[in-house]
Amino acid sequence: MNREEREQIQPLALSDIVIEAQRKGETLGYRDDELIIIDDLRDIPDFTGYKISFNIVLVCVRGKLQLEVTGEQVSVSDGQIIVCHSHTVLSNYMVSPSVECKLLCVSDRLLRTILASQMQLWNKMLYHHRFIIINAEAESLALYQHLRYQWIRDDSPFKREILISLLRAALLELCDQMMHGESEKESGIVSHGSSRMEMLFHQFLEHLASRHVKKLSVADYANEMCITPKYLSTICRTVSDKSPMTWISEYVMEDITYYLRQTDLTAKEISDELGFPNASYFGKYVRERLGMSPNEYRKKLRSVAR
Repeated sequence: MNREEREQIQPLALSDIVIEAQRKGETLGYRDDELIIIDDLRDIPDFTGYKISFNIVLVCVRGKLQLEVTGEQVSVSDGQIIVCHSHTVLSNYMVSPSVECKLLCVSDRLLRTILASQMQLWNKMLYHHRFIIINAEAESLALYQHLRYQWIRDDSPFKREILISLLRAALLELCDQMMHGESEKESGIVSHGSSRMEMLFHQFLEHLASRHVKKLSVADYANEMCITPKYLSTICRTVSDKSPMTWISEYVMEDITYYLRQTDLTAKEISDELGFPNASYFGKYVRERLGMSPNEYRKKLRSVAR
């Protein structure tokens, strides 16, 4: 796939899957603004031919699935899991008649919240390899059944919290398989080599993840890495298809979301805690990215959690 073809590919958001499924009268398993769990891949519209803006974990229980991941032909069969990061291009999707696949779609923000300190490993593996195929263990399928049991329940006010806890266990299990496999061959990891750009990209993410107070300027991170802001931008766009400012904003917004959802600190106190110059700038920063004030966003977050 050449550069011109990539630029013509349209982005696909989680909301697009929901809208298209509703239009066709098809059913999704579980869904909210940041998470979709699909019990049967055949029940949803074909979403290949797009650049996904979310991460996917696809479990092939039986049968065979073929698709292209950013131009590379991939085949997944019985008992295998394929993991793809956001901003991956999926195309030429085909399945066998007897295929049974489960699909998890999760936003970058929720993924970072779930994985916390392990997000660094996830980024390193996924942006280094573009995609990963591993052999599913019995525990992975058992965790999926627990997830399914929870989302079909209507009697628990803590359904989403339980789902997130189970999802964290499932994703950490994947991280464990990625990290502790005896060899890439035995664990089924598809390797695509390494580069200086990839190393610098992971260094940039480490700078972001390790800071409680995150700097808002691309130049600050570039100076710490002894490279120019322009080169840092080239690195991020080449490796992840996102600008460094987008990465900074996503990490900062994750911190903001945590404080608004999990604490009772005022907007000014959160502004001070996260190193914003003043509460007015903090409010403007949130409104520009979410279209609402910090307090309005807090109400939305807590209403979804109930």
